[in-house]
Amino acid sequence: MRYLDRPRWVISGWRSTAAGGPVNPLGYRGRPAKPFRRSDFVVILTGAAAVECLTCPPDETLDLMLERALRQYNQDVRVVTIGSSGYGQDQQYLALHQFLDTRHADLVIDWASFADDVPANTFRLGEPRPGQLMPKPTFTLRGNDSVGPTEGIGGAVYKTKLTTLLRPMFINLDRNWTTLLPKADPGSAVAPPSAEIQSHVDADLEGQHTAWSIWLTPRPARVKYGMALTRALLRHMQDLSRLRGARFEILMTPVQSSPHSDAPMALVHDGHWFMADPAARDAAIAEITTGFDTISLPADDSPAATPDAARQMMMRLAETLNQRGLLTEVPADHPRH
Repeated sequence: MRYLDRPRWVISGWRSTAAGGPVNPLGYRGRPAKPFRRSDFVVILTGAAAVECLTCPPDETLDLMLERALRQYNQDVRVVTIGSSGYGQDQQYLALHQFLDTRHADLVIDWASFADDVPANTFRLGEPRPGQLMPKPTFTLRGNDSVGPTEGIGGAVYKTKLTTLLRPMFINLDRNWTTLLPKADPGSAVAPPSAEIQSHVDADLEGQHTAWSIWLTPRPARVKYGMALTRALLRHMQDLSRLRGARFEILMTPVQSSPHSDAPMALVHDGHWFMADPAARDAAIAEITTGFDTISLPADDSPAATPDAARQMMMRLAETLNQRGLLTEVPADHPRH
């Protein structure tokens, strides 16, 4: 079995999902290795699909876009992108920890998309590509704090070849994890009578495993759990950044509302009806981010849908960082690596 390397190890997590690169030293889409200088002002941008920016050309990845936008305010700036499609704050935190273990940073920005982040942090499997599910490092919530991870990025899900062979035969990894979560809200068997707008969605509403989850009202217990876990992971990212002498900011890029998008609506999936309310979504985001320093830059569409959209967003971000005085060093008690 060992000689044939069978069964293969089941690996947890992923880094870049782009075929052919380029990748930075941590394995994420971005500029290949370039030595850091002690004088560099290092900005780390963490996140998910927007940070990986698969629409950005190989010679103009998102780190270069932001770095060029920032250079007009600080000539010593260096930008590092840490994130991949399907990431939640769980893998972002672990990757940030790996970077800060050996290098310094002056500013850490988490580009959040909480509708996606909350379910991404809650469940055991992640989705690096549409329709592709993979195990990932996952934390659990105890009290108001996160515990974990189950393993590191790139670590083995099962500890031995024997358990790698036998456990999947008897225990479904995702189903087993889900049984440990608060019970899902199954919704209603009939449409809410007060809803003027009704829509069928192809999403796991009844399992609260969807970007609609933070829209649901009344708020299911499983969504409350995911929100609290997301907040705990952000707190760890902030504490780690500050411990290493860096500021920590949360970037949000909400898509601007259309004339009808502010109204509550009834959603149905496989006969399960739920009420979805933009006010519930906004309240959830406010609850997660209370006490954190945040930057909100509304967008007309997905902020990284095209290279030009990503470029414009990075220019707006650079201008905002400069206006807030975030591009100067914080007096540090810790020596730089």
